[in-house]
Amino acid sequence: GKKEATEFYQREILKLREEIARNQNTLLSSISDKVDATLNELDKRLPDLVISIVERVMPEVNIDGEQVRAIVLSMIEEFSNNEEKLDVFLCKRDLDLLKALSSINNEKMHEDTMDDGFASAIAGIFDGIEGDDSLIEGYPNVKFHEDESLLPGDCQVKSRYGLLDGRISTKLRKIHKELNGND
Repeated sequence: GKKEATEFYQREILKLREEIARNQNTLLSSISDKVDATLNELDKRLPDLVISIVERVMPEVNIDGEQVRAIVLSMIEEFSNNEEKLDVFLCKRDLDLLKALSSINNEKMHEDTMDDGFASAIAGIFDGIEGDDSLIEGYPNVKFHEDESLLPGDCQVKSRYGLLDGRISTKLRKIHKELNGND
C-alpha cells in the first residue's frame, strides 16, 4: 500500500510540476508579449516626445555672439571654399550679436593700427546698405543680411548653388525623421 501511495503521489507531483511549468511558460510568454508591445509603443512615441521637449526648451536657451559665430562658421564651411560668394541670413538679434562681436574684434585691431583715415569714416556710412561684409574674419566674400522670418539660432546661407537651410526647425524635422527611421 505504501508503494502504491508513493507512486500515486509522485505521479501527482509530476502532474503539478508539469502544470506549474505550463502556467509559468504561459505567464512568461504573456509578460514577454506585453514588454514587446510596450517597447514598440515607446519606439513610436519617444521621437515625438524628444522633439516636443527640445521645442519647448530651445526658446529658453540664450545664444551669445560666439555661438552665433560658430553656427555661421559651420554653415559657411560646408561650402569649403572661402572664395565662394555667400549671403548669410540671420534674425535681427543674432545679426546684432555678430556685429557686436565683430565690432569688438575690429576695435582691438583698430587700436593696434590706429588708422583713422577719411576712407574708413566714409566706409562706415555705407555699412549695412547692401548687407554687412567682413563680420567674420577670413571670409571677405560673405555678406550678412537680416531676415525677419528667422528665429534666434537659425541661419541660412545662399550661394550660387542654392540655399543651405540651417534653421532649427529644419534640423529638428531631420532629427525627427531619423528617430522614426525615415532617413
